[in-house]
Amino acid sequence: MRLISDRISIDETKNFSIVILGKVERWKESLLLFWVLAWTFCGLVFLSYFFGDTPYHHDLSMLIMISFWTYFEVRIVKVFFWRRKGFEQIKFKDSALTITNSLFTKGKEKVYTLDGINTFDALPDSSKNFFSFMEDSFWVIGGDRIYFDYFGKKVVFAKQISAEETKKLLQVLNGKLKLSKKEYRKRMKKIEEEL
Repeated sequence: MRLISDRISIDETKNFSIVILGKVERWKESLLLFWVLAWTFCGLVFLSYFFGDTPYHHDLSMLIMISFWTYFEVRIVKVFFWRRKGFEQIKFKDSALTITNSLFTKGKEKVYTLDGINTFDALPDSSKNFFSFMEDSFWVIGGDRIYFDYFGKKVVFAKQISAEETKKLLQVLNGKLKLSKKEYRKRMKKIEEEL
């Protein structure tokens, strides 16, 4: 196993795979925990008002507020657990690339054939864009750095890695893509010769 950084590792055994951890610095993780606890406390207060003796017009407004609270509660809890135990896994298997976002469990695999991938590239830096700034924040799951075109569709991955990590990872990915395509063509040629 080879390390690109403290978040990115490469396993170069039979099934070549790259793992990108979702972890952040300890103080950011502590801040997320505080946020989850404070948000949960606020939600419990809202629920106590909703189920208490209040006039109807307050019940409707509390129901709307609880709906918004629930949405953001689920999002921040998911981000907290992503930062603790979540990871992305990129695998090269035979003639396919598999990308998996995992949180506790194996996660859902997205499979792409290597024929549809020409090259991996870095997404352009748009640090002056407000929405890009928000995507790069540690309190969201986002900020993908690498992409490839797959039959006209842009596929993105590698969440919130640095510019240096992006450069190193692109070298590894493009090298492995070229090698995998070459090995696949050899296997196909051998099969054709046997027929």
